[in-house]
Amino acid sequence: MPGACSVRSLRALYNAGVIAALRRLPRLVLLAAHLASGAALALFALPLVGEPARDRIIARWSRRLLAILRVRVHIETSPALPDGALLVCNHVSWIDIYLILAARRVRFVSKSEVRRWPLIGWLAQRVGTLFLERGRRADTRRINAEMGALMQTGHWVAVFPEGTTSDGRSLRRFLPSLLQPAVALDCPVVPAALRYRTPDGRYSAAPAYIDDISLWTSVTRILDAGGLVAELRFGAPIPPDGHRRELAAAAERAVAGLLDAVPARGTPPDARPTGGLGAAPARSTPPDARPTGGLGAAPAGSPPRTPADPPAAPR
Repeated sequence: MPGACSVRSLRALYNAGVIAALRRLPRLVLLAAHLASGAALALFALPLVGEPARDRIIARWSRRLLAILRVRVHIETSPALPDGALLVCNHVSWIDIYLILAARRVRFVSKSEVRRWPLIGWLAQRVGTLFLERGRRADTRRINAEMGALMQTGHWVAVFPEGTTSDGRSLRRFLPSLLQPAVALDCPVVPAALRYRTPDGRYSAAPAYIDDISLWTSVTRILDAGGLVAELRFGAPIPPDGHRRELAAAAERAVAGLLDAVPARGTPPDARPTGGLGAAPARSTPPDARPTGGLGAAPAGSPPRTPADPPAAPR
């Protein structure tokens, strides 16, 4: 009978949801405890140690976070540079930040709304995040000045110049505005590329932070994926010769080469760059990119939308 079939289907869906929630529960408890430990470190430990020790603590905290989410990391050694640099990378997920922090200490650029979030904004501020008021040219100049001051003192600053997240299988056009400090200070630009795979080496869309999903939904999809492998590669530093547009194009080609992807030169700039901590994610996804445990791919022309940026590691 149709009615009985519907009831059985609903019951099966409910039971499957309950089972999935129970499977996630131990990891969610560990995740909550880890966030609490991050707050404690930021309050009581990090202010008492020097910068090298802080960097090691942040790297360990980030690796532990990825381990709790069942993400195994394969990270290449970053280039050894005597002074500051600008790191540019493709952007897939909010966990990109922790993958990069597990490799080396950088300062990220994020939208200003994150600073007002309870706990998350506080942690982001403690990690030294630079907050950008998007859509205001004057604020972009201010952020560029702060980025320049950091790079002049030997720090690395990280931006996601696509200005939006993707499904990880394509690369969007790199927007040049946040590359200006590298040009002005003659600092090298270090290209980096990250991707996520299943343990048997297949592409995974589970980490993709797209389609207006919430941070909670993203966390559960990562946990439901049953384990992931995150890969982070670095390219040769690019000297900042010429205009920032030329530098953005060169950086885009370098990242595309690391990903074995086609550069997106010529596609219209459909998003303003936020430079870090989870920029506006792509909205629409084709049906063939919607596996059960993950998210779909965003077509290249879809307009970006911005959900919550992720919490930052403690500083």
